[in-house]
Amino acid sequence: MAENTENTVKIRLLSTLKEAVGKETITVTARTWREALIVARTLHKELSRVVNDKGEPVPGYIVFVDGIDYRLAGDSPAKEVSIVPVVHGGSRKTEFVMITWEDVERTSQDVAYKIKQSGFMPDIVVGILRGGVVPARIISDILGVDDIAVIEVKLYKDFTTRGARPYLRQPVTIPLKGRRVILVDDVSDTGLTLELALQAINLYMPTAVKTATLYIKPWTKIVPDYYSEITDKWIVFPWEKWESGKYEPV
Repeated sequence: MAENTENTVKIRLLSTLKEAVGKETITVTARTWREALIVARTLHKELSRVVNDKGEPVPGYIVFVDGIDYRLAGDSPAKEVSIVPVVHGGSRKTEFVMITWEDVERTSQDVAYKIKQSGFMPDIVVGILRGGVVPARIISDILGVDDIAVIEVKLYKDFTTRGARPYLRQPVTIPLKGRRVILVDDVSDTGLTLELALQAINLYMPTAVKTATLYIKPWTKIVPDYYSEITDKWIVFPWEKWESGKYEPV
């Protein structure tokens, strides 16, 4: 650890944790993210079922340190720590949020920065068709990775109807064996698409695979290694606004 001084750490509570504790954020003073969670656990007994006495999440929960999976963060200082349920069964309202191209650039840059900060340098970026293609291109440019590929996993029958389960429609056509891979999508909602794509990528025998999305939902089955923001709204990206029916076809 570079410093041994205490910092102000904001701990974000997602989903049912917010309801159990009665607040969305907790502010503590600590030297590391792990110490911050131990302090929060002491202050709020409800968190003892979520965080163990070592400051790590129990099964069923995951912790992000400044947007990076805690398993990649080391025992480092932090500004913001998020505790996220891996599986969530709450209600979902169809509330739309329109994402702009500026939002896409900002969140893509944020994810690329977090990848750099973690020390993981991919040899190739793989985008999940269709939503992950644009973020994958931006992230690959920022990281200086020349090789980019795509994989297609289908889940939604149309804009508002999910299929029963995802299926692999288009495999990766670039060799991945022995290479470090970043698998990119626009959002992890149920997590089923990311899960199947990750399983498929591992069949190519890469050296290592990390996952990244611009947004995640609080109930996602799989929380990616890197993400920018959390939202419980139905996201409409700029490349799918005609598909959503929000705009007339040109």
